[in-house]
Amino acid sequence: MFFIGLFMFLFHCGSRSQMEKEMRTEAFRRNLLALSGTNEECVATVEAMNYFMENTDSSGGMELLCGEMVNSLIRARALDRYRNSSGEFMVAVDGVHLFTRKGKHPNSIRKTIDGERCSYYYALEAKLVTSDGMGLSLGTVFIETEEEYSKEDCELKAFYRLEKVLKGRFPRLRMCILMDSLYSNQNVLRICERNGWGYFITLKDGSIPSLYEASARQTVNLPGQSIDYSPEKGVYQRISWALNMKHGGNHFHVLFCEETRITGDGIERTRFVWLTDVRPNENNAAQLAKEARCRWVVEEMFNIQKNGGYELEHNFGTVGFAMKNYYYLLQVAHMLNQLMVRSDLFPKLQEKFILLKFGQLPGQVKLFLASVAETTLENFRTIKNFVKRLAESFRNQHFSELATNPESLGKIQIRFSSA
Repeated sequence: MFFIGLFMFLFHCGSRSQMEKEMRTEAFRRNLLALSGTNEECVATVEAMNYFMENTDSSGGMELLCGEMVNSLIRARALDRYRNSSGEFMVAVDGVHLFTRKGKHPNSIRKTIDGERCSYYYALEAKLVTSDGMGLSLGTVFIETEEEYSKEDCELKAFYRLEKVLKGRFPRLRMCILMDSLYSNQNVLRICERNGWGYFITLKDGSIPSLYEASARQTVNLPGQSIDYSPEKGVYQRISWALNMKHGGNHFHVLFCEETRITGDGIERTRFVWLTDVRPNENNAAQLAKEARCRWVVEEMFNIQKNGGYELEHNFGTVGFAMKNYYYLLQVAHMLNQLMVRSDLFPKLQEKFILLKFGQLPGQVKLFLASVAETTLENFRTIKNFVKRLAESFRNQHFSELATNPESLGKIQIRFSSA
């Protein structure tokens, strides 16, 4: 039943009813039973799977799964290449809207729009993000107002709970937290300093006016605290910084990046400002600005999960623990798809298949066949095509010997592809 729920997201089915239709093949049944390690004559229905999701407490189970998966990658040093210049993993924190229901419902944020009462469901997510656009879920807390409390929950309150989740699961992990302007307050700064977390927090003009003005004034009075940088053709940046700023007993630095981008429609100008614990200078300012902007990855991940086939904003179920369990399964599926597409597993499996299938051919011929193995995206062209073929093969083809016989596969080491 766990695998059925996972495949619903892994194969981009979009709904429980569509998943029910995908399961109606003998190959699907055999492959599902092979993965689950059972030899049943039939498999559970989607309705049985949904009952399982409604009644399985997510705490201590599926809630921990994503973090454990990422932790295993970290322990294997597979993600070391994605540490920032300070040796920290970049962790973006952001809230996401899941779905809305009309009327008053439990464990939701209630709003009245045009006289109609609605219940909004939100989650606050922490993702390990990389500069090349990968986002892996570390922890989630749901923004929900319980019936016995009159005060509504909010994203900032949820962060105080998320801090305990991250610190409990990753007590020694070096992290740099990337946050938007909502978190530019004394409590959040103290939390980061207490936990030894680095941080880049967006500072908007008007959020802390006195701090913003004092920082801007320092950059004008000390023109040596700035550099000009061009990260790519047609893009120019003026990066400046203010040192040793203070707000409510917290000490930090402020980094400015004024970007001019030449496009076919004209010239675009954008200004970014961040609070940071790292002291900028002429040698590291450009790299710090690049790292701070990695917060866009978490927004892109949510966009993919909403519009890229995972249907994050679809109501898969709200009874019992269903909503949370489905959310965790979606995050697991998205993580697996990212790892499959970005790893060198696919070309290595092609080489294994060629050597297994054409073992009687001369050595030079086999080496040539192995050398033309393609990466995942070279073969499928798009991630959408890859997911489509993955689902089709699962429901129409039995697992090959490479998947079921460890001796045929032999030892294989999976790494992130450089392609």
